[in-house]
Amino acid sequence: MSYLTATELRALIQQTPAYRNAQAILNDEWAAQAAENPLFQAPMTVADLKFARDLQLAGVSQMGPDFTNYAAVQQWIAANRPSLTADDIAWLQQNCE
Repeated sequence: MSYLTATELRALIQQTPAYRNAQAILNDEWAAQAAENPLFQAPMTVADLKFARDLQLAGVSQMGPDFTNYAAVQQWIAANRPSLTADDIAWLQQNCE
């Protein structure tokens, strides 16, 4: 088990947009979140992905992709490719090497 940073813990308690983004990743709701506001469909960021991973490691959430399993990450990338940048994909894949 890992611990959240002070910034991450504050975001969790205050339910900030960063926390909501991480939860959307873990709950596989990024596309639904984007559909709520079709005029602004931001791609995921590495920060969003890191926060989602940190929430898993801290035991806050058991949902979401297994960031350490290459096959699971590749499948998750394929399903979410429109929302990912090249940096996101590189970060996801480096954790499996």
